[in-house]
Amino acid sequence: MIYIYLLSVVALFPIIAYLLSQKTINKGYIFGFSTIVILFCILIFTGKFSFLGSLKEQEINTQIKSSISKDEAMPSITISEFEKHIEDTLKAEWMQAYINKAISSKKLNAAENLISYSEKYFKSPDEKFIFYSLYTKLRDSKFPAFADSNFILKLEPISECEEFEGKIELFIMDGPNLPIAKKNFENLFLVSLSNLDSSIPGFDLTSVYLNRETTDLKVALRCVNSSLNLIYETSIFFDQNSASNTYKIGSNEWLKKEQ
Repeated sequence: MIYIYLLSVVALFPIIAYLLSQKTINKGYIFGFSTIVILFCILIFTGKFSFLGSLKEQEINTQIKSSISKDEAMPSITISEFEKHIEDTLKAEWMQAYINKAISSKKLNAAENLISYSEKYFKSPDEKFIFYSLYTKLRDSKFPAFADSNFILKLEPISECEEFEGKIELFIMDGPNLPIAKKNFENLFLVSLSNLDSSIPGFDLTSVYLNRETTDLKVALRCVNSSLNLIYETSIFFDQNSASNTYKIGSNEWLKKEQ
């Protein structure tokens, strides 16, 4: 930017020399007009509405879209220019648009590269949620057969607990104390869990099935018309080749506790 100011000063020299000439008439008009033109040029190139920034952004945009269309990683020079010229507050928004474009265009290699590179830009809780959603969208595009993974729990009727309120949770064995799926239910003997029942996008049933994780199942029932609480816990290793798994709990398999 300093070079533009220096060039502007240099550009004034011949104008000043012309004005100092004794033969020059209407010096005030010439000086005023010249000053306005130079100030206008400075504002156009360096001010708030500078088109240089817009041109550079368009160039970066074209380069990234070209990488997406070729389904390849961004060149290092494009990354460098993106870091330098795009405002920090806009980087996550830009990357979100590019990732969505790559996924919708089935350019999954480019999408994976963009996701790996851009994670650092999604910092706030809302931005992280968006990032995990993008990751989930990419994963489901790569493994469409597991995109709608589910788990079905079957309960045998219990004579002592005809009306009940229930809660089911699935955890990764030896993993974080955060369920990959959970649901509350009432008087149901067939309970279905899907990826929509996860706490965090991407940390879900599909993730468990693809990574062949062993899962801890926890089910609790509160009997409405009696003083019983029923608890059932076990570990399950799912069918690795299926996106849908079923588990059944017999009526005599519950651990009973008084309320």
